[in-house]
Order: sequence, then structure tokens, then C-alpha cells
Amino acid sequence: MSIDLKQLKYFLAVAEEKSFSRAAENRNVTHPAFGRRIKALEEWVGTALVERSEHPVTLTPAGRLFLDAAA
Repeated sequence: MSIDLKQLKYFLAVAEEKSFSRAAENRNVTHPAFGRRIKALEEWVGTALVERSEHPVTLTPAGRLFLDAAA
């Protein structure tokens, strides 16, 4: 599996919006499809990037490092 640009854009959107719902809406995609893309990215990276149990959504330490690289 390889990473694609869409996954990076989705990750950047959730990092900016701090909400899966708002990020999905801004990317014109359903919330479930958006979540699947982020999950696939996390599987490719090999670790969780987003802390889903917190509201607003936050990035994990690995997610913050990945954000620096992705930006």
C-alpha cells in the first residue's frame, strides 16, 4: 500500500479543523469515508495519528511529528 495525496490533504484538514465532521464537510466527503482514509493513513504510517476520544480532536505525538512532515 502506498500513501496518496488525498490522504495527506484529509489529515491536514482534520489537524486544522480539529473535527472529523467539519473536515469531511470541507473536503466534500462523507464522514465515514473520511474516517476510512485517515485510518488507512494511520495503518500506512504504523501508528495512530489522531486522538479520537478527545473533543476537539487532537493529534497524537506521532501525529504532530507527521504534521510537520506533511505540511
